[in-house]
Amino acid sequence: MDMSNVTRSMWIVIGGTVGALLGTLILDWWSITINAGPLGSVSGSASAWDISAFGKLAVLGSLVMLAGVVLMFVPNPPELPVPLPMAMLIVSAFTAVMALLFFLMHISRSDFGNWLTIVSAAAAAYGAYEMGGRGGMSSSS
Repeated sequence: MDMSNVTRSMWIVIGGTVGALLGTLILDWWSITINAGPLGSVSGSASAWDISAFGKLAVLGSLVMLAGVVLMFVPNPPELPVPLPMAMLIVSAFTAVMALLFFLMHISRSDFGNWLTIVSAAAAAYGAYEMGGRGGMSSSS
């Protein structure tokens, strides 16, 4: 594979996808610590998959993002109903929205994985937009 063919926007999509995968699959999305005074404290945390439907949808979205990144480098990719940059834009924005909805519902208990997923998926959506995922938008001069 010739790395000179990888554009800046493709690198943004790749980085955003890696960040979203780390945020959804490895890092915690929710944490709580209860201080029991002289008895000590008790802590608990949960990953995206364990916490809610929004987390599960974000995990699935990040896995579809990974599939899209793989398709960017396949020599003869299969025909998709929409162009690949637009598909990446849609799935990246979906993943970011699912993570953002979880954050808004659990604002005081959100952990680093949730933040990383929001930022990374939004960055991947921007990279896909730059790649040409604009759809039918006409450029006026």
